[in-house]
Amino acid sequence: MKLKLIEEKIKEFSVLNFPYTNIIGLARSILAFGTMLTLLSNKTSVLIQRSSEGDLFNPMLNPIAPINKFNFFLLFGVEYFPYMKLLAIAILIIVITGYSIKVSSLLHWWVSISFFFCSSVIDGGDQITTILTFLLLPLCLTDKRKNHWEKTRPYSSTLNIVGLSSVYFIKLQIAIIYFHAAVGKLDVEEWSNGTALYYWFNHSFFGASDNLIPIINFSLSNSWIVTALTYGVLIFEVLLFLCLLASEKIKRMVLIPAILFHFLIIIFHGIFSFFFAVTAGLILYLLPINKPLKYDFN
Repeated sequence: MKLKLIEEKIKEFSVLNFPYTNIIGLARSILAFGTMLTLLSNKTSVLIQRSSEGDLFNPMLNPIAPINKFNFFLLFGVEYFPYMKLLAIAILIIVITGYSIKVSSLLHWWVSISFFFCSSVIDGGDQITTILTFLLLPLCLTDKRKNHWEKTRPYSSTLNIVGLSSVYFIKLQIAIIYFHAAVGKLDVEEWSNGTALYYWFNHSFFGASDNLIPIINFSLSNSWIVTALTYGVLIFEVLLFLCLLASEKIKRMVLIPAILFHFLIIIFHGIFSFFFAVTAGLILYLLPINKPLKYDFN
């Protein structure tokens, strides 16, 4: 009797928290668009560089060389990279359209992890994309929809629990990312004393563009401003971590500021792929997965 009651409660929970909504579609499409933009906007010689000996530049290749026998981009040899790049773009377009959810989710993860391990222009965004596409697999493989933009009615199924588990693991992963982002900075002297942003904006590689530097340095010449901005970043990252346990109302309030916060990273540091990966993660993290967005492209 108790076992039957538990089963009924689980089914009721899975229906109320139905995870197969167009929110998943939006997140998947943003992830795919970020990687596709990187592939489209960079030449092959930039995406995958070689040393004078002919070895691939990415140091991630060396310790895990056996894995790269199955690397999507290196499947037929590095000389075929341009063709595999085009095929990867085609796969990402299919992901964006939302069709063939089960097959495209597997291919999406394969493309993402392969790019992360073979490209020489990766950043934290590519790593986040690799993680999220992997964690989305259980949900996508149990998704019965024809298209991930559909807003279907909830159906009672134990498969919902698999999909929900996928979503909750993603939420936990995003929370951990922000916790580590905030706490990890405290070991760095410049973050502890409130001057880190000045050095990041003036960094030779990741710093702001030459057009913005004079304006930024003029603003940051005031110690109160630079300290407030530096500690503001830490406080906001802690706030995003705490959103793991926040109410739906608070999460919705934080979503837009969080996306704008990361959009500023594009403006000042030019890291596009990171913005798209984090935006997709924030959507899955802060929006209630069981409440579809009010649009439908079908």
